Amino acid sequence: MQEIKTPRPGLQDILNKPIRDLGLKIEGSPLQRLVQQLYCELEQKGLQKFHPQCYLTDEWGCPSGEPVIGIPFYLANAELAALEREMNDLEDVRETMMYLRHEAGHAFNYAYRLYRRPEWKQLFGPFRRPYHDNYRPIPFSRNFVRHLAGWYAQKHPDEDFAETFAVWLTPRSAWRKRYRGWGAMAKLRYMDRIARELGNVDPARRRGQTDITVDEMEVTVAEFYQRNNQEVALEDLALDTDLRDIFNASKRRKTAGPAHRFLHAQRKSVIDKVAYWTGAQRPVVKKLLEVIEKRVEELGLSADTAHESEHLIQITVYITALAMNYMARGKFVHP
Repeated sequence: MQEIKTPRPGLQDILNKPIRDLGLKIEGSPLQRLVQQLYCELEQKGLQKFHPQCYLTDEWGCPSGEPVIGIPFYLANAELAALEREMNDLEDVRETMMYLRHEAGHAFNYAYRLYRRPEWKQLFGPFRRPYHDNYRPIPFSRNFVRHLAGWYAQKHPDEDFAETFAVWLTPRSAWRKRYRGWGAMAKLRYMDRIARELGNVDPARRRGQTDITVDEMEVTVAEFYQRNNQEVALEDLALDTDLRDIFNASKRRKTAGPAHRFLHAQRKSVIDKVAYWTGAQRPVVKKLLEVIEKRVEELGLSADTAHESEHLIQITVYITALAMNYMARGKFVHP
């Protein structure tokens, strides 16, 4: 795990405190406005009776069968948000709303028990299908909408519905135009029709049971980040020759600068796009880029600011190729 740096005054105290003792609440935090925006979007789409409860927890999620939305605790505190940005790339407002709409799709499904309906099963598949984190998507399939990174609608029928709901709910998504001629259009039309049917109907389940809440999280902030560090097998990587080819600028050039700083500046964008288009899990892509960035620094490689676009294209394609290898065979490099 990368070292937790503590340059900001008071952060050490936060790291050593149990999360439950931090007094974190949605009310009065930056999240309050975004949750209210979600409720407004639901009402504007005609869903007058559906306002899912939101609560702070350890990660984004909607407990299976429960019409509630769990939001990561770090989004409710500026210091914690800065730490998350340092460790894992903090969600911006656009991404936070994307997650909220997706989780609202799960909650809507559970609140009205749509997954029990024959038409839902015909369109999306069996709700009780086994859930696999390491799923194998079919890239560019037109039978599924695109919302979250990694062809996420293909992970499970429940995720397919949540992604369809999110696309339908997103203001100005122009789904009728964007998905014209796609197999996914039947799912979007179903969503539009079911919303008109249930817009003024009370949910079958108005309230749900949360999983762990922020008030129950006994681990300290430091322990939380140590536990959530994903191990990825990188011992077979032989990066030196490839990285020297990509970052081959002479240090004598006036336009040359440390390549690892260039990589760090592009870090979030590269991770976002590689995860989106390959379907590789974001922590895997993140760990891969961290290893590459560290090795680039150790090798003392330079990037030419006059050719930044070329460097960016090459490193993005390189990481994409490694990620696709990992997706297909479980390893980045094969003999």
